[in-house]
Amino acid sequence: MPFQYSDSEYIKLNRKILNWEWYDDVNTRLLFIHCLLRANWMETSWHGVKLKRGEFITSLASLAEETNLSVRNVRTALKHLKATGEVTSRKYAKFRIISIKNWDLYQQSD
Repeated sequence: MPFQYSDSEYIKLNRKILNWEWYDDVNTRLLFIHCLLRANWMETSWHGVKLKRGEFITSLASLAEETNLSVRNVRTALKHLKATGEVTSRKYAKFRIISIKNWDLYQQSD
């Protein structure tokens, strides 16, 4: 799936991420930051599927290609992120929707 960039050019990345339990795991850190960058900044829809802020449509193969990780490494990193509550993932027949939990908290305006 091709990238679908939003109109918003920036994300916030708090320095607290340095103390995050997965920060030392390069693949998990890379995938999480990639998910933050890919997530929609406003509600939208794609082919009749409604997407909230902090969600995006992808596949394991797409994530692997976009991050230069193997599908297996993406699957493991996604498992870490789901287990510790950073993301949720809903599978569909041809894609999945990844949701960043606490998106609004991470990206709130000062």
